[in-house]
Amino acid sequence: MSLEDWRNIATIVGVIIALVVYITNSVRQHRQRKVENIERYLRAHQRLFRSPFLAHNWKAFEDGTFKRDITNQKLERDFSTLLGEIEYFALLQSTRAISDSMSIYMFGWWAQKLQPLLTPEERNNVYWEQAVHFLDEMKSAADDFYKMTKEERQKYFRRPHFKH
Repeated sequence: MSLEDWRNIATIVGVIIALVVYITNSVRQHRQRKVENIERYLRAHQRLFRSPFLAHNWKAFEDGTFKRDITNQKLERDFSTLLGEIEYFALLQSTRAISDSMSIYMFGWWAQKLQPLLTPEERNNVYWEQAVHFLDEMKSAADDFYKMTKEERQKYFRRPHFKH
């Protein structure tokens, strides 16, 4: 074999090694992005549920006895803070950092409870558009989710829920 043959063989081997390294790194980065998205989602979810509004009114929502009192300034301030947290959640979803399907499962029940509480002023406020739209979409999707049969829900849970 000539020197040129060895050079060609070395080039081919180098290209193959480079491709293997590239593919391996791509797969690892893909997995890492999924893990980061899961962690980001869980942090946002925990942040949302630490909000004073949900923390103080949890039982009343579960019992179906919660009534929004717009004259209660503390409650309204807490609700406004909650809308900010919901907006953060909505922005994560709109950038595809988290999937619609996982949001429906993890936040759907709350969306069904919170969306009807929105006042016309909140609905018409340009600074709450993301949060309002998110609540509207989540409530509608959650209504559909809760109508699924057990088999449909099992199929739903087999889907990959975190974007990469």
